[in-house]
Amino acid sequence: MGSRGVETIDEKKEIKVLVTGFVHDLPNTHITLTKASPIPVVYKTIRHVIPRLLFPASTEDQASHIRDTQTVPFADLLAARSSIEDHGKPLYDFILHIGMAAPRKYFTLESCAHRDGYIARDEAGETMEADSLWHDEYKSPGILKPGFDIEDVWKRWKSGLMGVDIRPSSDAGRFLCEFIYYTSLVEYWRRDHDAGPPVLFLHVPGQNEEVDIQVGRKVALGLIGAMVMSSRRGKDKGEAKEEAAGLDQ
Repeated sequence: MGSRGVETIDEKKEIKVLVTGFVHDLPNTHITLTKASPIPVVYKTIRHVIPRLLFPASTEDQASHIRDTQTVPFADLLAARSSIEDHGKPLYDFILHIGMAAPRKYFTLESCAHRDGYIARDEAGETMEADSLWHDEYKSPGILKPGFDIEDVWKRWKSGLMGVDIRPSSDAGRFLCEFIYYTSLVEYWRRDHDAGPPVLFLHVPGQNEEVDIQVGRKVALGLIGAMVMSSRRGKDKGEAKEEAAGLDQ
């Protein structure tokens, strides 16, 4: 399956980046979309929220979906799953999901996400072992990858983080983190099989001292910068090809 890669971003364009991550001071594991709207990380909530967050019909619609997710029973959320036509254009240029891998003492950039194998139970005590939506209804690939030139992003990211232990990874763990990653990737894939999803996932270690948080902030900002610069590199390469084609005519 081919991919056109991530859409190139003009240098003059204002860039919108969505970053999701974990909140330390809440009693349970939550994903944060805004500081005011922590959402419980369970499989069904993720599947309901992510499409509406990435492709809302409007900004107001985005906010209402977040509020609804906090109050509507899970069964009703699942029944309310809507079609592609219910959602608008992407709200963000880039998406960076951040998850915690507590035993690790290093950062990992995840290069892919898997469709199947989510047998670990979430906070609601549920798994996705018997779920067939992606396989049967969407008919999506077993593995999806982001549209970035991962090698280029990796080199740019690593060059600005001397002394920090960062590693590439092709196994995001088959739990909620990887489920979030695949959910985002598949929503882009549904809309255009050949387009490159502008999504990445960063796993961070579980240390939460102030010095660790500052390092994590530097790592995350560095990765966002690498995503943007790598995308602009794609634009420069495209313009160079057009110039070369013009000279040959």
